Amino acid sequence: MFLPNFTMKASLRGITRGSILPVRRGLHCTNSWHESAKTAKDLIKFVNTSSLTHAESSSNQWRLDSKVPDWKRQKLALNTKLQGQKWNPKKKLSREQMESIRLLKTQFPHMTATQLGEQFRVSPEVIRRILKSTWQPNEQEMINLQVRWKRRSQRINEKSKSSDEVPHMLPKKLVLSTGRSNTDITIKDIKKFHSQRHKNTRDKQKLALLSNLID
Repeated sequence: MFLPNFTMKASLRGITRGSILPVRRGLHCTNSWHESAKTAKDLIKFVNTSSLTHAESSSNQWRLDSKVPDWKRQKLALNTKLQGQKWNPKKKLSREQMESIRLLKTQFPHMTATQLGEQFRVSPEVIRRILKSTWQPNEQEMINLQVRWKRRSQRINEKSKSSDEVPHMLPKKLVLSTGRSNTDITIKDIKKFHSQRHKNTRDKQKLALLSNLID
């Protein structure tokens, strides 16, 4: 049976946050949560720090609990190993850089994901995923990659050439003259054309100079 809106509001008045969260999340909240969380950002931080996953990862009791599923065990282990860092790549590595990471790990097995991440300026989670990946392109895929990179370089070269071919044309003024005994028109001088704004600026500067001399 569908309850009207005012009936649902009346039925939910007696329910508080402290009575819901201990049942659903196993939390022990006090009435002072609304005093410490003054903004929405503080409230989200309060919920994240008081979550069940955060409590389990900080206590390390999940290692002795055999009832913890494998996916959760792996998640908590990664959270402990990476010290709370999450998968948030800000930089995309090229295929050559990925191969360099694998080669360094093969030659120097003692290097950790944190050290490799500092070398390539990425997070340790990025290094872990690259080392964990076993995918290798076959011959046809390598050919397709080379063709794609060749097309990309051609587009970049064409774009740079087209931008260089457009000259920066400055408007110019031709001064024509004719001789007294010659009727042919010849070019006497070529002057750069200045806009009206520059002319007005020049006139104002001259007026300011004259006013200073008069004063």
